[in-house]
Amino acid sequence: MKTSTAAYERAVEEHWTDVAGTRTRYLAAGRGSPVLLLHGEGGVSEEWDRVLGGLAGSHRVIAVDMPGYGYTEPISDASPAAMAAFAWKFAHRVHAERPAVMGHSLGGSIAVHMALQRPTHIPALVLISSSGMGHAVNPAMVVQSVTPLGDLTRWLVPVLPCGPRLLVASMAVIGSVRPWRMSPRWTSSQVKALSSPEALRTTLRSQRASVGLLGQKELLVRRLPELPMPILVAWGTHDRMLPFWQAIGARRRLSRGQLKLIPCTGHMVPQESAGPLLGAVRPFLARNSRGAERSGDSDE
Repeated sequence: MKTSTAAYERAVEEHWTDVAGTRTRYLAAGRGSPVLLLHGEGGVSEEWDRVLGGLAGSHRVIAVDMPGYGYTEPISDASPAAMAAFAWKFAHRVHAERPAVMGHSLGGSIAVHMALQRPTHIPALVLISSSGMGHAVNPAMVVQSVTPLGDLTRWLVPVLPCGPRLLVASMAVIGSVRPWRMSPRWTSSQVKALSSPEALRTTLRSQRASVGLLGQKELLVRRLPELPMPILVAWGTHDRMLPFWQAIGARRRLSRGQLKLIPCTGHMVPQESAGPLLGAVRPFLARNSRGAERSGDSDE
């Protein structure tokens, strides 16, 4: 699925709002039942640019920069549970009290926490290459978390010539099978965001809270049976950050679950394989998103 630049710019609007004193940036498009999109660790809302355009014809789609990432101000607690509580405040602020929720990577953990906090308020859940589905994680994440290398990266990236650009290039290479498929909008926004020491600091705090010497610390997969809503688990078969067999394990714990494995795709599924992802997400949301509520914009 390809969306022209002109069509994207017509469909998607950037907004700012205040969430409990935190200045928050988000992208929004379309009308209909709301779908809340949660990006991955260190990410920005533009990672969803191809998904925003693909769902805007049938849904009100909202992609938020989580606190301390992108362009949203930080909050004191960067844990997934605290981020989930923030996401619920944000949803209320933008009049999306019963959204379907899609989370990628760290955003998947945040989405699960949102569902655990208010299980009757989410009609459908989509977990894309979600963290928390098993211990296994790329060894580079362990090294970043448990050694001083993480601190060194945080200090060096903003001051090195082209430091943020090199970091984003490495994210694309490690996170995808076809890094050339990363959109220019994502690349430029991600480079700008990672030029901020605060985004790098939040990322390192989050990594150290969630990854230890033995891999991922919080196994949310064990709590999936508690969730009553239908859940779609989507994963790239060539994910080098979180192995795809974690998706299979997650699906086995779900009473109302679906599994979509996307071939020749790495961790950055929304950017690299938006077409196959949307091919699974559209009918899933059509069957299960019943979040009838106001679709107006927030006060800015």
